[in-house]
Order: sequence, then C-alpha cells, then structure tokens
Amino acid sequence: MSVNSSTGGNTGYISWNVAWWDMLLRGVIALAFGLVLFFWPGLSLASFVLLFAGFAFFDGILMLLQMVTIKDGMWWARLLHGIAAIIAAAIAVSMPGLTLLVFAFVIGFYWSFTGILQIIVGLAARKTIEGELLLIAGGLITAIVGAILLIHPLQGIIALAQVVGIFNIAFGIILAVLAVKLKLAEGRAPAMA
Repeated sequence: MSVNSSTGGNTGYISWNVAWWDMLLRGVIALAFGLVLFFWPGLSLASFVLLFAGFAFFDGILMLLQMVTIKDGMWWARLLHGIAAIIAAAIAVSMPGLTLLVFAFVIGFYWSFTGILQIIVGLAARKTIEGELLLIAGGLITAIVGAILLIHPLQGIIALAQVVGIFNIAFGIILAVLAVKLKLAEGRAPAMA
C-alpha cells in the first residue's frame, strides 16, 4: 500500500497519517465486541443491547473524530456514519424493552447505511491510498450483513448474537490490518509542505 500525496491541497499523507490509530482503535473495539458475543452465547438480550450500544456509540465518536482529522472531502459521509451510530446506540439504550425483532431491524439498518457510507469513503480513499481495498471490503461486508438482517430478521434472530460476533471479529481484523498498513505507509510517504 502506498499513500499518494500528489492530490494537492490538504489531502494525501497528511490526511491519512492521523487515521491509523483511529482505525486501530475501531478495529480493537469491534474485535472485542465480536469476541464477547461469540464466546458468551448465553448473553441476555439486555446485555446484548447494552454491548451493542457501547460499540455503536464509540464507533460513532471515532467516525466523528475521523471527520475532522481526515481531510479527503468525505467529511459528510463520516458525519452521517457517526450520527447513525450514535442514534443506533441511543435507540438501544433508551428502549430497554426492545424486542429481538426490533433490535435486528435497528442493527440491520445501521449496518446497511454505514456499510454504504464506508464503501463511498473507501472509493474516495483510493485517490490518496493507492490499491487499498480494505475500507471497501469492510463496507461491503457491513452492508451485506445489514441487508440480510433487514430482509430475513426472523432467521437472523435465531443466531443474531453469533452473527454479530463473527461479523465484528472479521470487521475488527480488517480495520486493524488497515491501521497497520496506514502506519507502515506513514514512514514511506513523503511529508507535504
């Protein structure tokens, strides 16, 4: 992976060199959330909802942080992602009597919407990170799992915690690998004036 700093303005190396730690933190949070869900199959609905709310809230805050630190013109997609994540967390926390079916729809909508936004950001990032497909892959996986939950919520209910756990483990690994690639590229990219 290489970082392209020839796009001019305030994009390129300067915009992505601050993002590696943010990506790593998002990856670690997603991975931890996924591992808890995967290895704690007897998790109650209330605990599941609170874990998801915590994950979505921190993901939203980190996306809002990316909105102001990454200068690639995609601030609006990160803003929408951050707002959607915080709204999903607020819905989960404010409705303690949330049924599993409604919760499946909340997660399905959140993942479908944020997955599409991540694909858009990933496509735009290819202008500054040449050959990097991890953002697009993460967004595609997110959107597909979200769409499956929206289309088949009853089937998704049966194994929702396991599906969410497996997805978050994969997504966390993708973000962590991207963070490492960004950090390694930081040393190789020329500094911009």
